[in-house]
Amino acid sequence: MENLIPVVNRLQDVFSAIGEKPIDLPQIVVIGAQSSGKSSVLEHIVGRDFLPRGTGIVTRRPLVLQLYNTNSKNMPKRESPAANVPLATPSNPFGNEADPSGSDGEEWGEFLHMPGRKFTDFNEIRNEIIRETDRLTGRNKGISNKSINLRVFSPRVLNLTLVDLPGITKVSVGDQPLDIEDQIREMCLAYIRNPRAIILAITAANGDLANSDALKLAKEVDRMGDRTIGVLTKIDLMDPGTDAAEMLNNRVIPLRRGYVGVINRGQKDIDDRVDIRESLRREKRFFQAHPVYKNLLHRLTTPNLARTLNQILIHHIRDCLPDIKQRIGSMMVEVQNELAGLGEPINEMSGARQGTLLLQLLSKFATTFQSAVDGKSTSNKGIEMNELYGGARISFIFHEIFRRSLEAIDPFDALSDAEIRTAICNANGTRPSLFVPEISFDLLVKRQIARLEGPGLQCADLVLDELQRIAAQCETTEISRFPELREKLLDAVQSQLRSNMRPTQSMISNLVKVELAYVNTRHPDFIGGSKAVAQLMGQQQPPGAPPGSNGLPPPPGGPGGHHHHQRHATAAAAHHVLAAAGGGRGGSAGAGGAPSNPFQQQQQQQQQQGGGGPRPDLTRSSSYPHPGSAPGSQRGQEGRQPQQQEDDGNPIGGFMSMLFGGGNRDDPRG
Repeated sequence: MENLIPVVNRLQDVFSAIGEKPIDLPQIVVIGAQSSGKSSVLEHIVGRDFLPRGTGIVTRRPLVLQLYNTNSKNMPKRESPAANVPLATPSNPFGNEADPSGSDGEEWGEFLHMPGRKFTDFNEIRNEIIRETDRLTGRNKGISNKSINLRVFSPRVLNLTLVDLPGITKVSVGDQPLDIEDQIREMCLAYIRNPRAIILAITAANGDLANSDALKLAKEVDRMGDRTIGVLTKIDLMDPGTDAAEMLNNRVIPLRRGYVGVINRGQKDIDDRVDIRESLRREKRFFQAHPVYKNLLHRLTTPNLARTLNQILIHHIRDCLPDIKQRIGSMMVEVQNELAGLGEPINEMSGARQGTLLLQLLSKFATTFQSAVDGKSTSNKGIEMNELYGGARISFIFHEIFRRSLEAIDPFDALSDAEIRTAICNANGTRPSLFVPEISFDLLVKRQIARLEGPGLQCADLVLDELQRIAAQCETTEISRFPELREKLLDAVQSQLRSNMRPTQSMISNLVKVELAYVNTRHPDFIGGSKAVAQLMGQQQPPGAPPGSNGLPPPPGGPGGHHHHQRHATAAAAHHVLAAAGGGRGGSAGAGGAPSNPFQQQQQQQQQQGGGGPRPDLTRSSSYPHPGSAPGSQRGQEGRQPQQQEDDGNPIGGFMSMLFGGGNRDDPRG
């Protein structure tokens, strides 16, 4: 049973060396408030003065203290609880397990970060702890969660594993960070959350036990007190007439493993260089002479505390051993499988075998890459269950990101009504055209089509990034064995992907150029002139009017009726275009303004000269009636819809809206 602790210590050294803790190992974690006597308790257990001392926070890194008894082979196997162990004598403070002479056995210490070096001077051990602490945390009283591992070999110690943590403090001093309390608290919780850790809560007996920071922190992770041991220090400093009997009898704050009382050296004893062995003798004499404590000697003195911790840790390891063995066995199987997956040693292969292995590695990488794109691969990290992976991300880029970028393009962005009107006027030249010229249409449409190239190139960039990401995640176990081959392979794949990027971008640009070169006006989704006129006439139809009552006479029957209807619609649209080209807003000069075209000006002059009666206005001839002149329609503003008013006020904008997008477009000039 005594060999269990050294075995766990070796496992702990291995985990500290690799920087990981795959298994929660049994250990004793020492917590307590600052200046509660934690370091003094550890020094009394070891029997040597070796820990740094000073004001403020002295322990700034976790100290994993592993104690090895050099006479452990001769130690009797003890199964009885600590309470039945005979009390140590002053000449032999550690009972039968210690060296009675106290001088025949050699004592030394070793640090895990300095393998092979033996420290026989414990003052050098103290100095090395200070140097190693300052190496990571500096001299500004900061803390670090990286532990210092120290092994102490002595015939006067029991096999133990103790973890000394920084003392709990409330206020930062000097150059300490402002959140020093939270940092220490989180560090302590990280160690005591281990369900296999025994919590050694150090509390000063001359204070109120209910205000103990150590017990409060222990209660957060061990509410029932099943794995907490209370240690009461400074019993000799309690007020006269008071004692710690109630606390030692576990009646104030009950703990399953109870409390142990100790007396450490005071500052005056340390300044006077009182030997720890002499301090242990004074401790024993104090408790034996006290009228209350002499009946509680099994719960007092440092040697009893050491034996109690040793027995508790041994039995705790024994209880946890089956689970630890099973976990280690599972880890060994995983490592052996990983080792088998790496293949045979490369130095034992022939040249031909190495070439075959290289082809196999490249082929497996290509298969894995293809499976990732096709959605047939599985990863050891479970990426495919936590996020979109491989071909699914590429599909998301095409169907979601690229689609939304296309839908976000407004056909009329950066295209105002003034620009449309200017383009139409420029295309007309010296003589106005009846309808919108095709040249202006091509000019306006092609400029908008060219905007589709940007989202296409962006989509290609996103797909390239995703393919590079897939290649980086397709690393197989065999390839990870050869780091240089892995880097060369990834460089080759990324180089090939980037070399294909330029042809892809060129193809996207060519596709857009094809659409710019020929606009297919016969496509079913294209809204041509006749459809635009029909929709424009439908918008100007008065509300509530039956279909066909838009001011146009019903087409005559017979074979030419349909063509006759088209002529009426064409004439009505021509009126709107001519009115807009003349500068009018959909009306003639009769509204009180200037005549809208030269023909109307000549007609008005003839009327003013009295040369006959009023001449008919050919632009409002009964043969081509205006849509608003139909019986039952109202020409006033009060009976019209807002969109109809916009179309009358800006016929070009309404016509172009029908032509380009098939919908209504707000006219800011309305």
